[in-house]
Amino acid sequence: MQILRTTHELTAYLKGIDRRAGCFADTSFLYGVSDDEDRLFGKAVDIHDLLSDNSIAIHANVISRMEFVDLILRKQLTGGCVKLFEQIERSFGGSELYNLLKSIRDNDARARKNGESYKINESQIKKLKKLIVESTTGTNWKSFCAKYAGPILLSEWKVLEDELGLNFIEILEGDTSEFFKEPLRWEDMVQIMGKDGMRGPDAMIVNFFLRSRFPLLITGDSDFEDCFEDLTAPDKAIFIL
Repeated sequence: MQILRTTHELTAYLKGIDRRAGCFADTSFLYGVSDDEDRLFGKAVDIHDLLSDNSIAIHANVISRMEFVDLILRKQLTGGCVKLFEQIERSFGGSELYNLLKSIRDNDARARKNGESYKINESQIKKLKKLIVESTTGTNWKSFCAKYAGPILLSEWKVLEDELGLNFIEILEGDTSEFFKEPLRWEDMVQIMGKDGMRGPDAMIVNFFLRSRFPLLITGDSDFEDCFEDLTAPDKAIFIL
C-alpha cells in the first residue's frame, strides 16, 4: 500500500495506473472540495482538478453520501443560528437560547478568522430545537429549518454532486459488481472496527476500498494511514490531503 501526500507524488502515481478504474473518496475530501471555509478546501480543489484533468471518475459509498449531505445541513443551520442571534440579540439577552446562539456565533466567527469551517453538532441541534420550541421569538422549529435549510439543502446538494462529478455506489452484503473483486462482508467491517478502534462509517470505507477494484483512495483523515500500514496491497494507494 503506497501512502501519497503531495500533488507531485499523486501525479506520478496516476501515470502508472489504469485511469479508467476511477478512484474512491471519503467524506472529508467530498466536503473539503465543496466548502471554501473548510481547512482542506484549497488542496482538495487542486486534487479534484487533477483528477478531472486525467479523466478519473470519483466514486463514494452511500454512507459517505449521507455524511456529506449531513455536513451541508449542519453548515446551513449554523448560518441560520448566526442570523437568528442577530434578530433576537436585544430582546432575549441572557436567555438560554440567547446564550446558545451567541456561543455558536462566536465559534463560527473564531473559525472563520482561523480559516476554518465551523458546524454545529448533533447535540447542539437537539438543544436548539428544544429551546426554539419553548421560546417566544416568533419563530418555530419547522419555519427555522424551512428558512435556512429546506429546499435550499436539496438544491445545494444536487448542484454540488453534479459539479463535483460524484458517483455513488450501493451494494448489498455478499454481492459483487463491476467495482468489486470480492464480496463485501459485514463481519469484515466489524473486525476492522475492533482491530483499529474505528467508527463504523470509517471501517466501512476501509473494507469497501480493500475489496474494490479502485486503485486509489483519497481522504483528509490521517487515521486511515495507521489502518493500512500493515496491509499488503501493492496495487493500491491512499492519498492523504
